Amino acid sequence: MSNQEEKWRLFVAIPLPSSVQDRLHDWCLGHQNDLKFRKWVHPADYHITVQFLGDTSSAQVQPILESLRKAASGVAPFRLEAAGIGVFGRPLQPRVLWSGVQGELGALHRLQSRITAANAELGYVPEERPYAPHITLARKFAENEKLREPLLNKGISFGDWTNDTILLYRTRVTVSPMYEVVGIVSMQK
Repeated sequence: MSNQEEKWRLFVAIPLPSSVQDRLHDWCLGHQNDLKFRKWVHPADYHITVQFLGDTSSAQVQPILESLRKAASGVAPFRLEAAGIGVFGRPLQPRVLWSGVQGELGALHRLQSRITAANAELGYVPEERPYAPHITLARKFAENEKLREPLLNKGISFGDWTNDTILLYRTRVTVSPMYEVVGIVSMQK
């Protein structure tokens, strides 16, 4: 198989500044003994997913980056905040631990819609479920454990920033951190 035919698992995401990554990681370190998740996300892998593209020929990276540039054209940078803690799945035995996203969510949702529309022209089908921006912190709660109480903390903030960047990531499941940046698109109005 030639390099052009190599399949990469790709997704589009918004990066977090290192200061926010550090605060999230500090919170996780302080709670790992109490929260029995089997897989904690490497702090360099914290991000806000915009669109999952799946297994894709590496030859598609440049067309995807052109699509992302088109989607970002004329979009002004916007403020986001990593805030709150919650879970997906059963409240006492969750699948995913996450931090929420606050700030200019209307702008984030508009950008996500523009990206999925632009990538649809390349054949990528948008997810049917509503977009729920979040930052995954841990996965796979231990089956023989239970949380003492449902985990939901909306009052904690990990910091805010002005987002002006869209990243195209490649997933590499055999290494840590497991997400590799394969393209960067800057937003400018």
